Amino acid sequence: MKEWAVIACDQHTQDMEYWRRVEEFVGDTPSALNIIYPEIYLPLDENKVNKIHKAMHNYKAILVDHGPCFILVKRAVPGGERTGLVAAIDLNGYEYDESESFIRPTEKTIKERLPARVMIRENAELELTHVLVLYDDPNFSIIPLNTDDPIYEGNKVYDFDLMEGGGHIRGFKISDEKTIREISKRIQALGTLLVGDGNHSLAAAKSFWEKIKGTVPDNHPARYALVELVNLHDPGLTFEPIHRIVRGVDPEELLNRFNARIIESSAGDSITWLSDISHSIGFITKDRQGVLVFDNPKHDLEVETLDEVIDAYPVEYEHDPEVVEKLGKEPESVGFFLPALKRSEFFALIKKKGILPRKSFSLGKENEKRYYIEARRIMP
Repeated sequence: MKEWAVIACDQHTQDMEYWRRVEEFVGDTPSALNIIYPEIYLPLDENKVNKIHKAMHNYKAILVDHGPCFILVKRAVPGGERTGLVAAIDLNGYEYDESESFIRPTEKTIKERLPARVMIRENAELELTHVLVLYDDPNFSIIPLNTDDPIYEGNKVYDFDLMEGGGHIRGFKISDEKTIREISKRIQALGTLLVGDGNHSLAAAKSFWEKIKGTVPDNHPARYALVELVNLHDPGLTFEPIHRIVRGVDPEELLNRFNARIIESSAGDSITWLSDISHSIGFITKDRQGVLVFDNPKHDLEVETLDEVIDAYPVEYEHDPEVVEKLGKEPESVGFFLPALKRSEFFALIKKKGILPRKSFSLGKENEKRYYIEARRIMP
């Protein structure tokens, strides 16, 4: 299982060494690595896509069919433990543009990124998921906080350490039809689900379903998509910022484009204290570092203020502030540090604003992202 489970394809996109280590660790062992397309290898190589589809076909002989079920996931990471429920959602209830659908995106979908993902899904016999979908259940009525119950222990399907410091994960099968129906009803009664991670992968699944809908039976398996449902209030779930790096620019000229006060800081000082200053963005260049402070901001969110200026440049996105600091110090570069969104205000924020700018937040740190484990047939 340790060789099988691989982190989400959109992680470590600036770290080829990470993926080389994964390839070396996996070797010839059957692995999800062989049936996903890590984004560090984009643009799409059709030969690699064909190999993915071939591997999926071959892996059907070694995968264990657990029948209709949910998988209750307990993911232990350095900050705590997160509980999730792996299930299939109905794509007819999801739209990736601004809508009032039951399942909604939280970030802007870049439609140019969909064709490559749809191409991978076309002719694919299986799907794996790194999609996290949030539900708002402060009373933990769907899944109680304490789920270490003998009823789950008897249905354990996996229990192992994840590679590359991903922590430990356990999975428990829930196959009782009555329990499945009860959980489903409770989730649907909440009114809205929000896509927290993997919006483009889910949008690609939706695009593919819309493409074939009408030419296949209404209950075709591609109508549904595998996700992990997570309670917004789960103590093991954290909201992390996604920082930005702009390269190939005159740093001073770029900083001057912001209508902001600059508070300088000394080399070696942490930029994390920017969260104590209302509407502020940290920055670092080869020669200076500090905080951009906006006394009369035009936007509600710092990410909107930042992206309005830097969207005209080639932008790189990075979770790790140490990487931002390293790259920001290179010549003709600027690293920007953003504060985290407030979890308690998240559903209200989406209700107010609709869709946030892309890469506005991250659920957990990079090594806490979802690993591909469970698979589901999407061809009859």
